[in-house]
Amino acid sequence: MTIAIPSHREGVALPDFVDMAAIAHPHTVALSFGAERWTFSTLQQSVASAATLLSTAGESLGRIGILSASRPGYVIATHAAARSAVSFVPLNWRQTPEELAWQIRSANIRTLIVDGPRASAAEAATASDPLVLLDIAQFEQAPGQVVAMPPAPPIHLDREAAIIFTSGTSGRPKGARITYGNLWFAAIGSSLHLGHSSHDIWLAAMPLFHIGGLAMLYRGLIGGNELILQERFDPDRALTAIDNGATMVSLVPAMLRRMIDRRPVPWPHTLRRILLGGGPAPISLIQDALRLGLPIAPTYGLTESTSQVATLDPSDLPRKLGSSGIPLPTTAVRIVDGTRMLPPGQIGEIEVSGPTIFAGYLEGPSRLDAESGRWFATGDAGYLDDDGYLFVEDRRDDLIVSGGENVYPAEIERVLIEHPLVRDAGVVALPNEEWGSRPIAAVVWDGVSESAEATLWEHCRGRLAAYKIPDRFILLSAIPRSPAGKLLRRSLRAMLTSKEE
Repeated sequence: MTIAIPSHREGVALPDFVDMAAIAHPHTVALSFGAERWTFSTLQQSVASAATLLSTAGESLGRIGILSASRPGYVIATHAAARSAVSFVPLNWRQTPEELAWQIRSANIRTLIVDGPRASAAEAATASDPLVLLDIAQFEQAPGQVVAMPPAPPIHLDREAAIIFTSGTSGRPKGARITYGNLWFAAIGSSLHLGHSSHDIWLAAMPLFHIGGLAMLYRGLIGGNELILQERFDPDRALTAIDNGATMVSLVPAMLRRMIDRRPVPWPHTLRRILLGGGPAPISLIQDALRLGLPIAPTYGLTESTSQVATLDPSDLPRKLGSSGIPLPTTAVRIVDGTRMLPPGQIGEIEVSGPTIFAGYLEGPSRLDAESGRWFATGDAGYLDDDGYLFVEDRRDDLIVSGGENVYPAEIERVLIEHPLVRDAGVVALPNEEWGSRPIAAVVWDGVSESAEATLWEHCRGRLAAYKIPDRFILLSAIPRSPAGKLLRRSLRAMLTSKEE
């Protein structure tokens, strides 16, 4: 099959990623799910068939939303979107119908691909604005005999590939526009940094609606490596996949902790890297991993950088404990204080630049540097040491990272204040052994105190995903605020910590 490459006048473009992989590695296993297998050639046929299925939605196609657990149809649908020249929106299935409805409207999704367990949530989320609903099982049917399969259109690297919602300081998630160029250079940068082997097998135990999960999908595709897909994380099944040859896996600390607790003895030596991200890893966890000889590679990344920014090589762990490593070859990092660049050792805001940086948000500023348009201000605090290794001192000012999930207090506070008996509210993170941290809410309550916690929990249950609901609701007579009305989170955290002791 011949692949047409456009002229320079049409912009920088590459052949379709699936077509390229099918030509270079036709008989290599591309995707495995339980006992099912797709080679790159059969994946190409499935994607072409799925693109035909999408075309039946006609002009109403719009952006494609995907509300499903991780399964083969999810992978096939994302690649079919590329072949159909539309972008896709991975939706977090843990969210409530109300949260989903807001994201569907915000991203202007007109077609929604859903699996069975999420069908009722999809119907509730789209009740006031019906969409084209497609069953994800349709994308997993074996394609008929392909007589002629025209090549997919070229992929322009500046073309929008996906909208991934990430928590925002305003209390509403923000849709980050990820381009195909972002995905391409993220995969290349990761491969250059970690080292590439044609024998690598990626284990995708993280959900595909996270940038960390989605990035693995493209690392396998662009690198010509097998991707082992698991519907949801289970420590025993993840360990079995590693026993069966998975060499690369990306985990958050809570996932690794559960796996180590299951197997506190050395793991197979064929495991080459454990990318450990999604928030700071407890030192005790790293020490346990080192004791087992696990090749953990702490990493710092974010949605807006298409996952990895910097990663620490396992060999550097003893001498650079606490570091996130050096930046990927495709990413530049600097530390600033306002407009002033800071020297090594000084803490400031982390800014990142390079071809993996997203194209901006659907609405609102992207915090890209106004002068050059190239530097993204992360809002995270950290420093570079004399060797260029990045140390992240704190995540975004208010961000709670709980089990790898990003939760902004402002979003919870907005929901709490909607209750007629709540006069004021503030949310902070307190340490949690299992999840790293969990949100705790302080509330000024204008009602019977004995019923407050149960009432507030029920109020949040229909409006927030379960992982965002505070572990505790503590009643205060007043929330500490500055004269200008700004919530003093540090003071609030100290107050709540003392009450927890």
